[in-house]
Amino acid sequence: MIRIYQQGDHIAIAEIFSRAVHEIASKDYTTQQCLAWSAREPSPERWKKRCELKRPFVAVVDSHIAGFLELDTDGHIDCAYVNPDYSRRGVMTKLVQHAINVCFEMGLPRVYVEASICAKPVFQSQGFSVQCENIITIGDVGLLNYRMELPNPDAAKPMDRIVHQPPSS
Repeated sequence: MIRIYQQGDHIAIAEIFSRAVHEIASKDYTTQQCLAWSAREPSPERWKKRCELKRPFVAVVDSHIAGFLELDTDGHIDCAYVNPDYSRRGVMTKLVQHAINVCFEMGLPRVYVEASICAKPVFQSQGFSVQCENIITIGDVGLLNYRMELPNPDAAKPMDRIVHQPPSS
């Protein structure tokens, strides 16, 4: 089930973020990069403020928060992480599909993200294409990610031309 953030979810979200960086992303990034990205210890108070502002989507599996995704009003996926205990079970795919549906229902022209190395395949499987590679710098540590986007096929269609015919006599 996917639902919107509820008060108290920030505790699980803080843990998911920290664990995902140090247990999943650590396969593609160095220890130094992971530590620049996230402390090993979760920071629930920091995430409480962020979640109250961003109101992320939350994936719930067996009454546990299995992942979350932040979607900005312009179609930008700002954060998307899955609990390592639920990795490779389709949780992130469902969150991404939900975000795509929300954006396209709102008539947005695209959904876009800066995806980590490990998140890139999930977004590609949903039709996102790489626009460019980015190096983001946190402190003095650089991390590679990919700017990816998925255009809204309905927003890209040109309006049908109206053909006027002369009135018949």
